Amino acid sequence: MNPSDELHNVPRVVVVGAGVAGLATAFLIREIGNTAGRDVNVSILEAQSSAGGATRTDHVDGYICEWGPNGFLDNEPATFNLVNRLNLTNRLLKANAAAAHRYIFHSGKLHDVPLKPAASLASDILPLSAKLRMAMDLLVPAKRDHLEETVYAFGRRRLGRAFSTYLLDPMVSGIFAGNAHELSLPAVFPRMVELEKEYGGLFRAMFALQKQAKRNGRASGGPVGANSVLHTFHDGMGELTNALAERMAGRLRLNRRVESLSRAGGRWQVCLTDERIEADAVILACPSFEAAEIVGKLAPDTADSLRDIRYAPVDVVCHGYRTEDIGHPLHGFGVLIPRSEGIRSLGCLWSDSIFTGQAPEGKHLLRTIIGGAHDPEVVRLSQAELDRLAFRDHQHILPIHKPPILVKTYRHPRGIAQYTLGHLQRVACTEELERHAPGVFFTGASYRGVSINGCVKDANRVAAAFWARYGVRV
Repeated sequence: MNPSDELHNVPRVVVVGAGVAGLATAFLIREIGNTAGRDVNVSILEAQSSAGGATRTDHVDGYICEWGPNGFLDNEPATFNLVNRLNLTNRLLKANAAAAHRYIFHSGKLHDVPLKPAASLASDILPLSAKLRMAMDLLVPAKRDHLEETVYAFGRRRLGRAFSTYLLDPMVSGIFAGNAHELSLPAVFPRMVELEKEYGGLFRAMFALQKQAKRNGRASGGPVGANSVLHTFHDGMGELTNALAERMAGRLRLNRRVESLSRAGGRWQVCLTDERIEADAVILACPSFEAAEIVGKLAPDTADSLRDIRYAPVDVVCHGYRTEDIGHPLHGFGVLIPRSEGIRSLGCLWSDSIFTGQAPEGKHLLRTIIGGAHDPEVVRLSQAELDRLAFRDHQHILPIHKPPILVKTYRHPRGIAQYTLGHLQRVACTEELERHAPGVFFTGASYRGVSINGCVKDANRVAAAFWARYGVRV
């Protein structure tokens, strides 16, 4: 600790983890302090040799290859506020109109994905019997008990088995790399729970929201509200984490793994292998399985709850092709693949169709997602096997005539936290510890949202809660 900090009563904050959540939280704490005229000593400890976590971008031969998320939706003001604070607004890149077209591979061919329940009734993916069952949503009574429900159970109860199997589960795999039979509806889609309570069903909610949007002069995106548009940056999502890391230069320490946390002398003791750091607040922005080991001795019950948060392995294979080697226009966001099709890939994003400039002129960039909760054995595959698997699946789905001219693979053995049944109770355990151990906070994709928006929104929560301890209102 810097002795001058203690002399001037400057709070010392240690952030553990330099992914987007940790970097954003550290940056916001400092920004709020500057606005309020309050000094704060913030440092970030990252176990890996580089910052950014999975939000990183490689530039290879004119292709923009993302390690993890390829963008963020414009429905979370906190993210745009952060972008503005970083002076990155002029670097934003909006998804092309083509990205509104999404496909699903079903019965051996590509079909347009219906993005609204009513559109599903006209889709050729489902048989007439399944469409009639979906229409019965208007007659299905709202759930009145408080028992937790899986995403699949909700979909089947309201819209039927076929909808849940061929449309809902692939969507869940695409967003969370998850299994709809296991994920908790209130944890991953809390808005759906609210809409059923408020309107009695999805179709009723959709009609009400469409009327509301029409009155407000906006387009409606179905039961979740207005249409949202995906955004990235001209040089990829790594621009965001790079800018945050640059702003925190001098406060970010790499290759520094935290082993435990304890309390002594009225302050927190952050223990590393060869160092002990005193702090007034400790923000655990690392994955939940790492946080569990850090608080293991301090709060064994909380640590056990954190260990119960499962992760799905996710591998991302980026393939570059010449335009003339693909017999499809690739005009759209990409394609999702139901598990019933017997194809191992979860889906494929058509990156340069989504965002202009992500592939060189005359080339295409396909980004294939493999693994997830349905396929944990993917970790046993070699990188070469993954590359061949992605190429074979491309050939099965699209007319592809020649092998790719670029291959770049990113492996995430513990890729995405799975908000399975009981997840909200696990999060509640972290909140209980935050109350009983003032100055300790948990944040990141393990808890309240796996997306960039989810991480940034929670970073704001933690930054505000930290300063509230010192009488600063945000």
